[in-house]
This record gives sequence, structure tokens and C-alpha cells, in this order.
Amino acid sequence: MGKRKTAIYKIIIDAGGNRYEFYCDVSGALVCTTRKTYTAETPEQELLLAWEKEGKKHFNHCRKCSKWVIDAMFNPEVVECVECAPFEAEAKFCKTCGAKVEVPGRKCPSCGNTLNYEGRTD
Repeated sequence: MGKRKTAIYKIIIDAGGNRYEFYCDVSGALVCTTRKTYTAETPEQELLLAWEKEGKKHFNHCRKCSKWVIDAMFNPEVVECVECAPFEAEAKFCKTCGAKVEVPGRKCPSCGNTLNYEGRTD
């Protein structure tokens, strides 16, 4: 995967410029929507401006695969996303929906998907 400068995004066309929605590269969850509209000389400059001003602060950057992910999809002990460095203990968050797991188990209480445990999904 090539290094992207931003997380996955969608453009929202708005009066006076564009707003942006930024999504977690692993879970696909909507993380933030820019509050203000942005304009720049090129679409790339506009995107980077919105990313630097509002989006980037909500994400962690995996040093291995360069994905931009939310806290629940990030293993801070090794500065990598949970796809590159799964947690070695019982899952505290669902990898699919990001829901907090209060009681350890094999299935997410919110979406029902299998939870990642010791690097496995069995």
C-alpha cells in the first residue's frame, strides 16, 4: 500500500467551498466531519488543508502500513494498527464497529462480529 497523506475521505460540496468526512482505514467508521468549508488553488491543497486543520488530530498513524486509524484500532505499545500488531490480550474494542467490550468474549456485543484475541480471530 502506498503512503497516503490522509485517512479515507469523502467530499461534501457546500456553499463557499467543500467540507470533508474522514474515516478510519481499518474499521471504516466515520471519525470526523470538518466544521468549516475549505477552498484552495488545487483539490489536493484543499484536502491537505482540511486534514491538517481538523482531521489529523483524531487519528493515529501506523508506522508499518501507513494506515490512519482511531484509538480503538491502534496498538500504542508498538505504534501500529491492530491489523499489523494485534493486541495480545482479550479485545477491549471491536475491530469492526469500534464498540467497547465490557465483558470478555468471542463476539462483539454490539455488532456480533468475532473479536480479535491474541492475534487470532478464531
